Amino acid sequence: MTNFEQGQKYAELIVKHLQKTLSVDEKNELDEWIAASTENKLLFQELTDEVTLKNELCLIESISTANAWRHVKQTINPPAVVSIKKTYRKWWVAAAVIFLFAGTALTYKLYWEPGKTTAPIQTANNVQILPGGDKATLQLADGSIILLDTTANGNVAKQGSVQVIKLNGQLSYTSSGPGTGEIVYNTIRTPRGGQYQLLLSDGSAVWLNAASSLKFPIAFGGKERKVEVSGEAYFEIAKNPSMPFKVMIPGKGEVEVLGTHFNINAYSDEEVVRTTLLEGSINVSAANGKVVQLMPGQQAKMDNSISIQNNVDTDEVIAWKTGWFNFDRTDISSIMRQVSRWYDVDVEFQGQPGKKTFSGIVSRDNKISEVLKIMEKAGVIFRIEGKKITVFSN
Repeated sequence: MTNFEQGQKYAELIVKHLQKTLSVDEKNELDEWIAASTENKLLFQELTDEVTLKNELCLIESISTANAWRHVKQTINPPAVVSIKKTYRKWWVAAAVIFLFAGTALTYKLYWEPGKTTAPIQTANNVQILPGGDKATLQLADGSIILLDTTANGNVAKQGSVQVIKLNGQLSYTSSGPGTGEIVYNTIRTPRGGQYQLLLSDGSAVWLNAASSLKFPIAFGGKERKVEVSGEAYFEIAKNPSMPFKVMIPGKGEVEVLGTHFNINAYSDEEVVRTTLLEGSINVSAANGKVVQLMPGQQAKMDNSISIQNNVDTDEVIAWKTGWFNFDRTDISSIMRQVSRWYDVDVEFQGQPGKKTFSGIVSRDNKISEVLKIMEKAGVIFRIEGKKITVFSN
């Protein structure tokens, strides 16, 4: 487990401690972590201190999320205090605690002023809305469909010399011999409330968000590697200078790379296609023929043409991949589109959505109510009826 993942894990336990929702097993796990070192004990005391939380949560409400991350890193753990390894772990635990706490709407106003409440979520029945998980279907070259979420781990298909293997939410394609030379395609699709990982035959890795699809060759041949995407996907492309990798976005354009990390958001209900570069260099081509080259931290917005945004918060862009909702001055329409896809619910607005924006970070494993609480603080009212959410904005 990476330091980042450990930070997330213990941050969630500390937040549950603050909320008084720890299970017996979770309490034992947190107690063991606290007792493991003096550093952990001091960090726990610091992060559960009322004065510290008041100051940090009030500050988060007044500045952007990106700036708040930097503030937490600087104030909770100055670089000179401990070694680099310890600093890294302590910062992530501290930052995650504060933002999880803010993201679940337990801000200073709610937690320390119990007389002040938000507009309640109205629930018409007891239908349980669960967060998404590893769900997808795989369409083979012959048209047959495999339901991956109900298929056991192991070999799920063999196509020529290519073996398709499933293991805990990831598909991998491996070849046991020379191919026929014919390019054969498969398509993986995630439903609303689904996500999946894919390891292509060339070693490139792809993460699919909810309501997305990827059409790809079971083995690459010729002078280029070409796939087709819809919805949202994060790519880590294996380097091969002699065979460029191209991602086709039907009706919008394409992305060409040699080896790099990037995210494409190409949902049909979004206004533009967003391609964000995290590492390396890519060429983005719009449908009108315009081509731009992106550098790390830049985002290309494609509609009829292309515009570039600099200094993008890449943590916010790929938060979905690491298991988070990350909103930084995000409008309610955009938030509810994400909620609809991940929780597999329909959303209806009563009245105009308005121009209010919201900030907060919430685990995608949380109940849907924890996401909605971010907007409840501003007086937005929700009614849940079965798998439908009605939003009453003011």
